Amino acid sequence: MKKSRFWAAAALALIAVGAGGAQAAPPTPAASPADARLEAQKAAFLALPEADRKAVQDALGWLDFYNGSLDGAFGKRTRDSIVAYQQSVGAMADGVVSPAELEGLKAAAQRARAAVDFALIDDKISGARIGAPLKLLTRLKPSSADTTLQSGDGGVSLALMSRPAPQGAGDDAGLAALYAERAAEANGRKISYKAMKPGEFFVVAGEEKGAKFYMRFAKSPPDWPDGPSLRGFVFAYPSERSSDFDNLALAVANAFDPFPDTPASRGAARMQAVSARSPLDVTRVATGAPALAAPVIGLSPGSRPTPTPPPATPTPAPVAPAELRATALFVAPGQALTALPVMACADLAVGGRPAKILRADAPSGLVLIGGEFGIGAEAPKLATGATDLVALSLAPAAAGKSTLEASPATVAPSGGGAAIVAALGKTASGAPAFDRQGALAGVVAPIRDEPPRVGAAAIAAPHKLIGAEAVGAFLGIAPSAAASEAAPLSAGEIAARERGALADVICRP
Repeated sequence: MKKSRFWAAAALALIAVGAGGAQAAPPTPAASPADARLEAQKAAFLALPEADRKAVQDALGWLDFYNGSLDGAFGKRTRDSIVAYQQSVGAMADGVVSPAELEGLKAAAQRARAAVDFALIDDKISGARIGAPLKLLTRLKPSSADTTLQSGDGGVSLALMSRPAPQGAGDDAGLAALYAERAAEANGRKISYKAMKPGEFFVVAGEEKGAKFYMRFAKSPPDWPDGPSLRGFVFAYPSERSSDFDNLALAVANAFDPFPDTPASRGAARMQAVSARSPLDVTRVATGAPALAAPVIGLSPGSRPTPTPPPATPTPAPVAPAELRATALFVAPGQALTALPVMACADLAVGGRPAKILRADAPSGLVLIGGEFGIGAEAPKLATGATDLVALSLAPAAAGKSTLEASPATVAPSGGGAAIVAALGKTASGAPAFDRQGALAGVVAPIRDEPPRVGAAAIAAPHKLIGAEAVGAFLGIAPSAAASEAAPLSAGEIAARERGALADVICRP
């Protein structure tokens, strides 16, 4: 989707939701074959539980394929996004989300959210609830009249605001006045999109002083206990990094709830009258714990900003030696198979246990590692000929642990060999690729560079596959033709079955 149309499409989706018709297409006089396909796709989508439908839209948004609201409805925007995703991973672009694709989308969205610690937060001062990338927004802006979360360098910000609505005026007088102010092009501000639903909310997107911004303000419900008020947010980020932040801004907008039915939200007006801004006012919805990882510079709870001396120049930390990470499959007790580029490993570990290289095949990159692991492991069943695969890899996670990633993959010819098209990170070097009957179809060759990403999620791309024949020759196991008589396994079933046979590899030169 072209970025020049990003905010217009997103804002139109929000306006349509407010009007009660998120993605409904106008009726046509006669059904065409394309209409029939769309209806079939719609029926398949609406057969999914509502939570899964919204999860698909959410994941497609994180992967930069979808720029609408998370309403679980189906229309051309949702269909086109599904097809674009299927094309990106080399799957059949039929517009119908398969169980494997649903699992892959959910996993990709979770990885993207975890990469930025995207979480719902409550702000006791504005009373609003919103989603925020808390690994990025780590501090509260000093001397701000609003609750403004910032990145460490101040380049990215999320401001949460509350304004009283004029008393005695028309229902939308305050909203309309604020809209006119915020949507005006002045002092270098350029507006790329603006729209208002009178008496309810408005959205404005544009660029100002080298930063893109997206804002939304809403009017309180008629019976709001604090009286008429307006609440909104502004998410701003450097224009030159729009490709990194446009989809994140949409996730923030989709998570915005200006007037949640909570005691803190209903009492925000009183908090504004008696409280200074404090990091303790911003909490995670899931835990109630403070959301900010770092304190406000020069601000303690209940106090006003005070100047602080500049910090001393930190002593540079020693640079840790480079290390290479990969994924290994246990193929026998005390033996693990992976793929590594040709290099000497002075310190080698598999699953956190000391290990050593038993033998290696430099042309393919296959490496057999020995150590005290893989008790009870059996030789894998090898099969050739399958084109619908699932690659299993381990990615680093918090506290030194690893996260299992199951990535649907499609085999494609590549320079006389074979490649799989899949969304893989660099730690997928050596990852086993299984066919849908659970047989090992190959091993991902060493991935030397980080793949391109949209936000935190890897984009599906071709990766060299070391096929079953080469793996069999290396291990001394004869492969067989891929079986097809049994029902195909889902990515989740393959991941659950093989989880105990995988381990991460760390090689330090």
